[in-house]
Amino acid sequence: MSELEQAKEEMAFKLFGRSRTLAIAGNGCVKCGESAMDFRDELSKKEFGISGFCQSCQDDIFGGPDEDDMKDEVLGQVHPIFEFGGSKRL
Repeated sequence: MSELEQAKEEMAFKLFGRSRTLAIAGNGCVKCGESAMDFRDELSKKEFGISGFCQSCQDDIFGGPDEDDMKDEVLGQVHPIFEFGGSKRL
């Protein structure tokens, strides 16, 4: 284990009472102990490999997605019932 990895491991034990290495190996969050299997994107998944934080804890620490981004994502979706050629009537 490198000096940096050892420092991260010791810090995790001091802050959270858990092994960062074991948490990551078991797909669990070092901070909250919950499952860490679902991530918003590849960057969040990569962060889990670095910090051992699940998506929820990453959002708590680094901030969640920007509300305007989420609004644009939701508003950009078209429900299937509205996807017709324009001349059809329901």
